Amino acid sequence: MSAPAVIDYEEHWSSSVATYKSHPTSRHRRRFVMERLRRIKPRPGMFVFDYGSGPGLLLEEIKSAFGLPDADLGGCDISRTGLEKARQRLPGGKFFVGEFPELERPIDVAITSEVIEHTAEYRKVLQWMADHLKPGGDLIITTPGGTMDPPDEYYGHIQHFTLPQLTSILEDLGLDVQVARYWGFPFFTLQKWVTKKNFDSIRDNYMHGELDWKKRLIFKATYYAYFVHDLVSKGPQIFIHAHKSRQ
Repeated sequence: MSAPAVIDYEEHWSSSVATYKSHPTSRHRRRFVMERLRRIKPRPGMFVFDYGSGPGLLLEEIKSAFGLPDADLGGCDISRTGLEKARQRLPGGKFFVGEFPELERPIDVAITSEVIEHTAEYRKVLQWMADHLKPGGDLIITTPGGTMDPPDEYYGHIQHFTLPQLTSILEDLGLDVQVARYWGFPFFTLQKWVTKKNFDSIRDNYMHGELDWKKRLIFKATYYAYFVHDLVSKGPQIFIHAHKSRQ
């Protein structure tokens, strides 16, 4: 049986959350978000919203790190399975199915991690987040840069970005870009090349399914090796932190 052309995220979130949580690049993306949040210092009463929250792994980490109540955490996603798991993690959180939810309160910190590459309406997504940010609020983005390969297409990517492209959009939206960097050279760059060359095997053994001892060992070793990427702003991953002026 041939593999599907594009990942089924309902199936993925029903069976592969632990694998996704432990994947080295997933962990480093969350690490970037958490490092920026430690500078922002969210506190109870501030609303943190994850656009494309999936099963709520990042929000759960934010709750633990900063002591925020569930009511100060929220997110949206097109995956109902992902949101069901997010609600199980954060029963009092504000979760919405769909792309442009109606919110009852403004956002203090908006996050979108590995989302805007999936939609042709990425400008509208960024506009929505900028519009819903409080004056003085912050926007944190992670998204792929570099070439589009078959593995990216399998994940549902329809475009990748450059830093000048995204920073220009954010500045047009009235945001001040605090951090904008590439990340992932040399090892994540190598990972993407190996994945492209051996996609079927890597997809079946490392992208889906339960987290077994072999995955755990490989993911852990790779995660620590990837800290070298912090030393140079180069690679196929983009990290951005932008701020909305109080004026």
